[in-house]
Amino acid sequence: MRIAFDGTTLTPGRTGVGYYTEHLLQHLGREAARTGDEIVVLSNLPVETEAPLPPEVRVHDRHRFPVRAVWMQAYAPRALAELRPDVAHFTNGMMPALCGTAAVVTVHDMSLRLYPRFHPVRRLVINRPLQRLAIARADAIVTVSHSTRRDLLRLHHASPDRVHVVHEAASPEFQPVTKGAALAEVRRQYALPERFVLYLGTVEPRKNLRRLLTALARARAAGMPHHLVCAGPYGWLSGDLTSEIARLGLADVVHFTGYVPFTQLPALYSLCEMFAFPSIYEGFGLPVVEALACGAPVLTSSTSSLAEIAADAAVTVDPLDVEALTGGLLRLAHDADLRASLRRAGPARAASFSWTHAARDVLAVYRTAVASRAQARAGGRRRAAVDTAEPATVVSRSTAEGPDGV
Repeated sequence: MRIAFDGTTLTPGRTGVGYYTEHLLQHLGREAARTGDEIVVLSNLPVETEAPLPPEVRVHDRHRFPVRAVWMQAYAPRALAELRPDVAHFTNGMMPALCGTAAVVTVHDMSLRLYPRFHPVRRLVINRPLQRLAIARADAIVTVSHSTRRDLLRLHHASPDRVHVVHEAASPEFQPVTKGAALAEVRRQYALPERFVLYLGTVEPRKNLRRLLTALARARAAGMPHHLVCAGPYGWLSGDLTSEIARLGLADVVHFTGYVPFTQLPALYSLCEMFAFPSIYEGFGLPVVEALACGAPVLTSSTSSLAEIAADAAVTVDPLDVEALTGGLLRLAHDADLRASLRRAGPARAASFSWTHAARDVLAVYRTAVASRAQARAGGRRRAAVDTAEPATVVSRSTAEGPDGV
């Protein structure tokens, strides 16, 4: 089976979807060595990966265009027509309107529909219609959690047998870091305080940092000594946090590192005393699994996919309830036994998610999509044959019945 694979998020400085795309691609390549499948990566820009791609993966370097949405509709179909794959997998919620082959699309979340206020107008105008088109046209849909699948089925009324849940996972590099030199180097590079709460992710409204900051101020007033370290790139509407931090009296205890390279994240998770991820809505919440894998005690939301992913290996609270967030911070800060228990439970929970299993499940989805497309084409041919034959049958019946039809 020849697989065309969307690599448009494999760019420098990538975050969640980019990591999803690379990890899945690397493991699909390893599975292809066993199954004999061929994988061809398509992208609007040159592809960059953290590790070399397996030999079974090659990159198609033609039909490129810098604007992703334009490339998807105008240039990707040309690449597909040239490559003639059995199936194409689009990994970030949109696909060409004219695809010409069996198509699989990964839909990471339903935030464009459920929380439009958390997106800039441009994204709503361009991405939301393209996501709706992809959900309608794809032969199979991958969601990264049961929560996202439920939202998708409710909002789009897609056929349930087209929608498959394949969880993400933490990369094998995510495990507790115990080497003092490695920890000391990351602490020095980012000037990390001795005791801190870590948040990791894009700094944007959906991540709920305003309420986390308010909860931190209240927890510190109640005796919690921790600082807050926010690691990740600045996103949409992130600049107004400075005035909020000053208003809360947190200017000396909130630290922004900016983007942190993938290779340093395990040490960062290992250094924190707790990891806070109170996002209002997530399709999966990969930072939670990474933190669990590194043994960080986790405080996260009881909503969307986050409770599904964390299960009983984290403290979960209502992300809209500042008092609940404050209580969660204080509980983790003052209860050393709880932190120790979560440090033990986290890696075991994270190990229940596997990129190897994800790759195998996605390959099964590809085969389902190919079979579905073949069945639809066969059905179309049968309908065409019936439509062509029917007038002759009607004429024959009318002739037999006589002019009055009796």
